[in-house]
Amino acid sequence: MSLGLKRGTVELVPHDPEWARLFANEKKLLTETFGDIIVAIEHVGSTAIPDISAKPIIDMDVGIKSLESSAEMKEKFEQLGYEYRGNQGEEQRELFVKGPETKRTHHAHVTEYGSTFWRNDLLFRDYLRSYKETAREYSELKEKLAAENKDDRYAYTERKRSFIEKILKLAKD
Repeated sequence: MSLGLKRGTVELVPHDPEWARLFANEKKLLTETFGDIIVAIEHVGSTAIPDISAKPIIDMDVGIKSLESSAEMKEKFEQLGYEYRGNQGEEQRELFVKGPETKRTHHAHVTEYGSTFWRNDLLFRDYLRSYKETAREYSELKEKLAAENKDDRYAYTERKRSFIEKILKLAKD
């Protein structure tokens, strides 16, 4: 199974169709654990987009009614093997990560259902799922940046930002 990556590093692998099943399993676990606190859970990020390379970490947006509810979720997330990482500079979400620092496997982005953060993640994912050529361009950019920033995930992420913003503008138009 091609899942897991050392914290802070960048390594891309070819798309693995198994990621959809792994997401479904985690979604079921979270839904059973949190019940109606969760409005919806979506598979986002590159592992949710067929045919592009990705860091082998399952990214999920966990939509809740109010971000204030995330505080009551912390203990149960920890019981499931997640670590609370705070809002990471994103005021509209709280991040929980699963797996040891040597092999992170899941990122749960807890956010208000329908927030700008939620909508942008889905717009970006759905646009790349619909426009294969753009998805290929994104994959090529990621591969170039990964080679240049193997041990600097922050730089890798920042250097993708303008491409992502361009796609979000296209998707909104």
